[in-house]
Amino acid sequence: MIWIGGVAFVTIVLIPALRSSSFRGDESEIFNAIENRFAQIARALTLLVGLSGFYMIYQLDIWNRFWEIRYFWMHAMVLIWLMFILALFLIEPFFIKDHGRIVKNGHSIGNLRKTQMVHAIILTLSLFTVFVSVLGAHGIYKA
Repeated sequence: MIWIGGVAFVTIVLIPALRSSSFRGDESEIFNAIENRFAQIARALTLLVGLSGFYMIYQLDIWNRFWEIRYFWMHAMVLIWLMFILALFLIEPFFIKDHGRIVKNGHSIGNLRKTQMVHAIILTLSLFTVFVSVLGAHGIYKA
């Protein structure tokens, strides 16, 4: 939940604050400083979540749930986890590297608007997955 909280913070607090007029010209540097620092934490936590999830599935021997539609929420959790793994370990370090580098022509605010939209989509998908997974873990989806 910490990494999803980080996405929420970036989407709801950081980017709107940077898009305000008081940060004109410095928004890319501030965004990169904060997000790059949090990315290290998010990478470690995402790996921990994957390892602990795999361990739970292994220990409980519930692999068969991935073949049953009523456990769709487990698929959703794996998909969200994979989305974060791809973003944190592949897309950001190898394709984006530095959000400010993309915007050398002075359109930082427009870039932040796009970044905010992507983060909002990721946040919405993540929160929806948490919601349906909590319901699923409590047995709401029965065969």
